[in-house]
Amino acid sequence: MKLIMKTILLITLLAFIACEENEVLVTTENEIITENTDKIIVNNEHDEDKDHEHDEDKDHEHDEDKDHEHDEDKDHEHDEDKDHEHDEDKDHEHDGDKDLSEFLENYDVPGIQNLLDLSWPREVEAMNGEIIINEKPERILTISTGHDEMIFGFANLNNIVGVTSFSQSPGGNIYELTKDMPTITSEIETIVAQDPDIVFADPYANVSLMQSLEDLGIAVVQTQLNNTAEGRINDILFAAYVLDELESSKMLIDAINDQISYIELIKNVIGDTIDTNILSVTYYDAYWAAGSGSTEGSIIELAGYNNIASEFGVESNNMITKESLIEMSPDIIVIPQSVEWGGQDFYDTLMSDESFNSIPAISNEDVYMVNTSHFTTLSHFNILGSIDLLDLVSEIKIEGIEKPELKACYQCYK
Repeated sequence: MKLIMKTILLITLLAFIACEENEVLVTTENEIITENTDKIIVNNEHDEDKDHEHDEDKDHEHDEDKDHEHDEDKDHEHDEDKDHEHDEDKDHEHDGDKDLSEFLENYDVPGIQNLLDLSWPREVEAMNGEIIINEKPERILTISTGHDEMIFGFANLNNIVGVTSFSQSPGGNIYELTKDMPTITSEIETIVAQDPDIVFADPYANVSLMQSLEDLGIAVVQTQLNNTAEGRINDILFAAYVLDELESSKMLIDAINDQISYIELIKNVIGDTIDTNILSVTYYDAYWAAGSGSTEGSIIELAGYNNIASEFGVESNNMITKESLIEMSPDIIVIPQSVEWGGQDFYDTLMSDESFNSIPAISNEDVYMVNTSHFTTLSHFNILGSIDLLDLVSEIKIEGIEKPELKACYQCYK
């Protein structure tokens, strides 16, 4: 019996031990599985990080490659644009040169052998003889108001070192541009003080003054100042050739031609005006009438009217008698004389003197004081005098047609 009890106790003990070992085994296996699972998860996360970094690197490299390609494309496009702009500039310059050459071919300027020969030195035949200009003048002045106005129209004003006192008169055509510039007089000291390379003089310039300037090594160019449309353009081209400013002179000449075209348009609308007799007259110490070859006469003729003084044999600006004025019997009288120089007093005398009542201009009150800057200056601004005259006499306004502008300078300060 005791033996049986010991046997049962031993079996029970062995069974208990077996169960404990099994639990330990299961627990251990679970821990191992868990550890392995963690490793797998950790390894998986590590692989994902590596893949993500790799993808990011690839994307970054790809983006860099794209950016680089884009930058290269931009640089290439920029270079192409620069090349294109450069080619356009060259083409524009070439076209400009071609246009200028074609423009100059239309003119045969007295005193210039070949207007298209733009090499240095340049030779011209002026009123004071053959002049050689070795290089482009950089310091320019004139001793003539007409030359002042003409050269201001096309030259680089930085190169003009002095002007005449008449050009600085308030109300003058170039007053605003000249009012603060050095003033040139007939005294040689005022000229030499500006150290000019070249001096322009009109036909009335003092001969001894010009000779003294030449003796000092200063080039003097004496030219005509014509009062016809063709003559004015020739004057401009002559001076522009000497100063190497032909391209900008074209702008001024084009503007002058626009003015003339406008005048012709007005004349066509008005009709025949040649039978309208106009007299330009002033009074200083005597009556002075503007005859054939005068500036005022050319203004009257360009406007399409008859210059009655020329018809009576008056040449240039010359004295006439009171009786001659009455005999001319003009339809229109213009007085190119400023108030400061007695213009208003002369007007009042004409209108109040009963001996003039037989003159149609007096009886019809067709007497006008006109802008002296347009009527008396020997320059292209005389064309505006013709337009002034048409406005005064015809009083015609054409709808849709604007009066073209004539600027004081086309290059100004470049």
